[in-house]
Amino acid sequence: MSESKARGNCPELWEKLLTELDDKLQLGLLDRLRRVSSYHFETEILFIDPASIDDANYLNKGATLQQLTVFAEDAAHVREVRICNEGKFPK
Repeated sequence: MSESKARGNCPELWEKLLTELDDKLQLGLLDRLRRVSSYHFETEILFIDPASIDDANYLNKGATLQQLTVFAEDAAHVREVRICNEGKFPK
């Protein structure tokens, strides 16, 4: 379904999230997430490294991040989404 070339540790959960966004016609979020540099699921947190500063700014907007978190909670069973910069995931 997805043309995403993102790299991450759990592609099946990532695809489930993208499918959920597609099904709910959340095309703005879907477009930005399809081009992320990388993602990482860790326990109950989804870390996302956006492809550009523009994407990072968009995803970090309060309402957008809240909306993304709601979809991620439902699709991937995470409780939080964090937008990271330049692949700097917490250790």
